[in-house]
Amino acid sequence: MPWEEEKETPAAEPEEVILTVSQVNRMARQRLEEITLSVQGEVSRLTTGYAYYVYFDLREEGAALPAILTQKQLSELDFKLEDGSLVVVRGTLTLYERQGKYQIKVLSVRPFGEGDLQRRIEELKKKLQAEGLFADEKKKPLPLFPEKIGVITSPRGAAVRDVIATVSRRFPPVSVFVRGVRVQGAGAVGQITAALDFFDAEWPVDVVILARGGGSLQDLEPFNTEEVARAIARTRVPVVTGVGHEPDVTIADLVADRRASTPTGAAEAAVPEKADVLSFLLKNATVMRRRLLAEQQATIGRLERLSSRPVFSRADFLLGPFMQRWERVVAVIRESPRRILDKRLSDLERIKARIHALSPQAVLERGYSITFNRETGRVVRTSGEVEVDTPLKIRLASGALEADVTGKE
Repeated sequence: MPWEEEKETPAAEPEEVILTVSQVNRMARQRLEEITLSVQGEVSRLTTGYAYYVYFDLREEGAALPAILTQKQLSELDFKLEDGSLVVVRGTLTLYERQGKYQIKVLSVRPFGEGDLQRRIEELKKKLQAEGLFADEKKKPLPLFPEKIGVITSPRGAAVRDVIATVSRRFPPVSVFVRGVRVQGAGAVGQITAALDFFDAEWPVDVVILARGGGSLQDLEPFNTEEVARAIARTRVPVVTGVGHEPDVTIADLVADRRASTPTGAAEAAVPEKADVLSFLLKNATVMRRRLLAEQQATIGRLERLSSRPVFSRADFLLGPFMQRWERVVAVIRESPRRILDKRLSDLERIKARIHALSPQAVLERGYSITFNRETGRVVRTSGEVEVDTPLKIRLASGALEADVTGKE
């Protein structure tokens, strides 16, 4: 009847879709592979024994994410991937369908935190080494006995006290000048490079010590920068580094002319030991004494040979021929007429006087002397031919004297 309520027909239930395990895993894999992301974690259970793939887990406390990458990717990494490495992995999520194992397929991997800093340091090392900044032939020798030392370090740390105490104990005559700088954190690089330039140009010293105590890799970052490395390389005076961070070696250590493992070691490398200096001086004094005695004996021998020559031992050696000629002339004149005789005798007397005046012996008899350099045997004519302490021999009319030059006018 028209007024009767019409009854609703129940809706048909949807047909149940039943999937296989493989289909489910495939659907999950397809959805996961739409997701590419970066993940931070610690490498664990690294397995490299397979021909194509390398397997490991990315772990943090309470969670793990399986990861795979190819052997080719592993060989091209610029750092060592090993258990415990902190890394950042970029990759695509995927699923191993046969086992339903969820994992990340690695596209790239890099060190995280300190590892990333270490990677940058290694890259800078390769660059500077290729330029020759680490070459042994560029290392400047340290002075044997420095007079002034420049110290670049924190003015409040233990390093400055260790350096000053060591230098003062080992070699008291040296003067130490400290340039206080920041050795870590913001501004450290600029202050260190400025201090190196200061001691190289504005306040010249004989050697520079760049030092600080130990610390983490992040603390030592200023000593692993290109700016500090190039400042050390351009410094004209030798630079000794002393950073307490064994067994690590900073880039500053590699560029420096001498590297020590601690500030105290740097101070020991920069100055000699007092006892060693005294021993060195004593040894050299003995050698010098022997040489001076040998030279003195040789000089005495030369002077004795020189004094035995006829020109010094016989007064008539030079005058004799002239006297013979004069006597012959006198004999001839005496045979001449009287009027010529007086004139000739007068002339001869003048000649005789001139000849006598030229005689070295006559000069000596008038109170003069002849001075010889005992070392060379040569006659000394001017004060410019000798120096203070030059040994002399002075020939007199009768005998000789030995003297040393004590002053010049």
